[in-house]
Amino acid sequence: ELREGNRSIFSRVLAQSLHDCVAAGHQAILFLNRRGASSIVQCRDCGHTLRCRRCDLPLTYHAQSERLLCHQCNYRLNSPRACPQCHGSRIRYLGLGTQRVMEEVEQAFPGVKAIRWDRDTVSARGAHESIMESFERGDAQVLVGTQMIAKGLHFPNVTVVGVLCADIGLFMPDFRAGERVFQLLCQVAGRTGRGPLGGQGIVQTYSPNHYAVAAASAQDYNEFYRKEMSYREEQELPPFGRLVHLVYVHTNEDRCRQEALRFGGALKRQRDVWGFTGVDILGPAPAYPPRLRGRYRWHVILRGRDPVFLLEKTPIPQGWTVDIDPISVT
Repeated sequence: ELREGNRSIFSRVLAQSLHDCVAAGHQAILFLNRRGASSIVQCRDCGHTLRCRRCDLPLTYHAQSERLLCHQCNYRLNSPRACPQCHGSRIRYLGLGTQRVMEEVEQAFPGVKAIRWDRDTVSARGAHESIMESFERGDAQVLVGTQMIAKGLHFPNVTVVGVLCADIGLFMPDFRAGERVFQLLCQVAGRTGRGPLGGQGIVQTYSPNHYAVAAASAQDYNEFYRKEMSYREEQELPPFGRLVHLVYVHTNEDRCRQEALRFGGALKRQRDVWGFTGVDILGPAPAYPPRLRGRYRWHVILRGRDPVFLLEKTPIPQGWTVDIDPISVT
């Protein structure tokens, strides 16, 4: 699309499908697993990116409140008129969120009404039911939302589902990232074609050859299972091995790093003393995110057939959290 000169957030196929859908009196759902208007706020003079002072993560711009928000700790900041670092005035709002998608829909398709369903719009009691009933009545032709619209909804008049960026979450430092993306894409695609009208699902991605995206687009569960199990067996990840996730947090960055290195070294020495050749020790390394709510985070991952046995031989100091068979390592 970019090579062909299309700078819109909608591919030509999706734009045409949305046009045809609305013209036929049907409805569409657009899915983007990122709320807000812009995911990055950057100074174009010096390159400075505005980040949360407690989590060190980029702040997301929310146009409705004209504020920057941290989606980890809820830290808020008024939208700046000048860069806090160089005092330049060329502040740019980059990236994509559900707020911007709704605005783009109404600009690209005059006369089309879009409604948004994400955490920002359902804070009031009864908001979920209100949005669902409004869309079901046909008050809006396009529903824009995050993962909360991916499952459990039945709208027979929806004939088009568009996934605007399937890559979100795909490259997280977590062994279940591909599984989560596959699951989410399959769920959101299931929101169309639930009535006699049939339906169409369109997935936009920068990674069309990634096995999780390709298998989800084809709704091929067997292919995804085959490749995912092959990768996990090769790397001895669950269910072919077990994991123990140890995380240390501290308000002082140096002390956090030193304690992680010290305990990681102690684990490796105990492993060698007891001859636990079947246990791999990954790290110590900064966790993701490396800082959360003002506290720095380092982690160690134990991998093997029975890594818990090593913990039984190594006293765990105060301040460490232990997650055995973790659902996530982020």
